[in-house]
Amino acid sequence: MTLYLHIPFCQSKCAYCAFHSLTHYTPKLIDDYLDALVLDLKGQIQNHYFSSIYIGGGTPNVLSPKHYEKIFKQFSSHLQHDCEITIEANPNLIALQWCQEMKNFGINRMSLGVQSFMDTKLNFLQRDHRSYDIYQAIETILQSGITNISIDLIYNTPYEKLEQEFRAIEKLPLSHISAYALSIDEGSKFYKNPPKIPDKEYAFAFREGLSELGFMQYEVSNFYKTHKSKHNLSYWRGEDYIGCGSSAVGCEANVRKMGKKNFQEYFTNPLDKEIEILSKEDKFLESLFLGLRCECGVETNNLNQEKVALLIQEQKCILRENRLIALDYFLADEIALFLS
Repeated sequence: MTLYLHIPFCQSKCAYCAFHSLTHYTPKLIDDYLDALVLDLKGQIQNHYFSSIYIGGGTPNVLSPKHYEKIFKQFSSHLQHDCEITIEANPNLIALQWCQEMKNFGINRMSLGVQSFMDTKLNFLQRDHRSYDIYQAIETILQSGITNISIDLIYNTPYEKLEQEFRAIEKLPLSHISAYALSIDEGSKFYKNPPKIPDKEYAFAFREGLSELGFMQYEVSNFYKTHKSKHNLSYWRGEDYIGCGSSAVGCEANVRKMGKKNFQEYFTNPLDKEIEILSKEDKFLESLFLGLRCECGVETNNLNQEKVALLIQEQKCILRENRLIALDYFLADEIALFLS
């Protein structure tokens, strides 16, 4: 079982972002939200014990350690041995005391929203930080004693200079990288005024470059050098998870739950969730598409055996302990459609 906590507050909205977040808020709104989040946690975690906890956003490091103290109190006795506890952070808001206090709470993995090491690209994405903030942030995180550092990157923008990105990565003690193609999603600033996306597809070049730097792909968008993401792997394996916070999603058995997006509705009753009942077919298709996109693969029991044999014969997949594994994760969606 894993736990996701949503912190919806941001200093500003990036041009590509369509996530549920808020850039204008008062100290009272933060307090009201955290009070609701505590009730949400109390009502949901009960007898569960977690192998992974992920605090995402929004921008979780806009909140101070005193804000997090009441949150960590709720689940500190619900942690399995070697629980991975990740918090997302923006480079320009990283401070040594904040990192040290978060480590004292139990944070042992930091996911840094880098997106690029080039200032022209950061300007285009409307990020608040600059390249120098990234190096300083990583040095500060390491000083605090947190050594498991992951970064997010975005590619397929009009400002790609992959060699420059790779040279920066090579200098840094990173354990993990998540790299995503720029998508124009409804609700983002780019959706209203879409930029021209380059015709060239950079995914293969990005994978090759990261591989040369020692980062191995274990999912379509995720690469590790020393540590995989326990939290993401649990999603891809189809394990149950709890989501706490406004718009946070959880799924137990065949019931998917989402917290209310409207803050006043969430404050009134944080345990009032939007419910979706998943059919066996829904669960099968979800496991198929998620599993084939990563090293987890998918069990062959419910698959068409003739199609499985053909995929192996055509060297698109291999069998490993009765699980079908895609040999190229970039082809995963096509393989899943073929099998569905």
